Amino acid sequence: MSLPSLLHRLRERVPQSLTGGAMLLVSATVVNLGNYIYNLILGRWLGPAAFADANLIVTLFLVITFVTVALQTTTAKFAAMYSASERPAASAELRRWLERGAWLSGMVGLLIFAVGAPFWQAFFHTESAWPFVMFALGVPFYFMLGVERGMLQGETRFGVLSLSYQAEMWSRLVIGIALVALGWSVLGATGGLTLSLVVAWLIARKSVPSTPSGEPLTASERTTIIRFAVPVVAALIGQILINNSDVLIVKRFFDANEAGLYAAVALIGRIVFFATWSVVTVLFPIVAQRHHRGEAHRYLLYAGLGMVLVISAPIVAATIFFPELIVGLLFGAEYLAVAPLLGGYALATTFYALSNVVISYRLSLDNGGGSMLGLAGGMAQVLALLLFHRDLNEVVLVQIYVKGGLFFALVAWDIWLLLRQHHVRPTLASGPTAD
Repeated sequence: MSLPSLLHRLRERVPQSLTGGAMLLVSATVVNLGNYIYNLILGRWLGPAAFADANLIVTLFLVITFVTVALQTTTAKFAAMYSASERPAASAELRRWLERGAWLSGMVGLLIFAVGAPFWQAFFHTESAWPFVMFALGVPFYFMLGVERGMLQGETRFGVLSLSYQAEMWSRLVIGIALVALGWSVLGATGGLTLSLVVAWLIARKSVPSTPSGEPLTASERTTIIRFAVPVVAALIGQILINNSDVLIVKRFFDANEAGLYAAVALIGRIVFFATWSVVTVLFPIVAQRHHRGEAHRYLLYAGLGMVLVISAPIVAATIFFPELIVGLLFGAEYLAVAPLLGGYALATTFYALSNVVISYRLSLDNGGGSMLGLAGGMAQVLALLLFHRDLNEVVLVQIYVKGGLFFALVAWDIWLLLRQHHVRPTLASGPTAD
């Protein structure tokens, strides 16, 4: 496809399908800004050592997102299909079935963190075990939230979906800061996180319309859903390992002050990933719907990669040329020692943000190969960090190599799939099904 033809398709189709997605993109920017303000306040108020404990809870929250996002992605995929096929009763049954699984999984998570709190305290060298208990109380609500958001995402109700993210951020910001200001320190920050999940779940649940139930999902349908979910879980576990293993390993092997300093670098550097996450959120259901209808969709991959580059490039440039200014303004003088690490961390995160677009695009076409590559990348990073963590600079370098290698491997794999498709079908149809 020529460049003018690609641009014509984008002008013609993207405004129609991504109007609500643009709202989600703007909302995601506000949400990420609010979450960063919250963490910056914690970093300044608590100091490096206590901030390391608070950031550990946030990192564990990000770790369990593989369950929530797997539920959301799976729900969105099949809700999008049922919506395209005009089967509202099937969507309602899908929601009910996945809600039961989310609740059971959430209770298991609650037990793991609440009962195991003394173990987690000793393993990560935290001051108290109570933040783990407080965090555990929000796990069931967080998993249920994934199903409700998946329904909204699959039906492309991005406005209401944006509202649920806004509610989560604002309640966390207000409640968490209030509790920390009252002297609750890390426990107060954790309480704000837990209560924000409850608030977001209540809003999302009330926003999904109740539909009269039809026939239960058939065994074949459930098998199809589970088969789809397996590579989704693999992709998300890889994502969790790549995005969060560094913070956990640093917390385990470095002293509290260094772990707090590194947490500040990770928080700033990860803005690239979270600022571009809405691109994947918007891209996934639209590609799934167009693929289900037999319509062209590859131009959306190019658009997604382009949007990620446009968002991430200025962030990486700023962190490379003005690291001391950024760290000093955001966290204060006591964090300046790790400013030289910021540019490298942002670059590594950009590689993974680009990788995530390719993985999500192929996953929406029912191809889980990218998920397996992502999982392999995550495992490679964990192994490399366990072997090479002489200092914080080496921790960052390992991530640049692993995440950069993963992106180029995914690009090579995607090109190979495209060439193989053209080899099997050398003459592409000129109709709407051609990529």
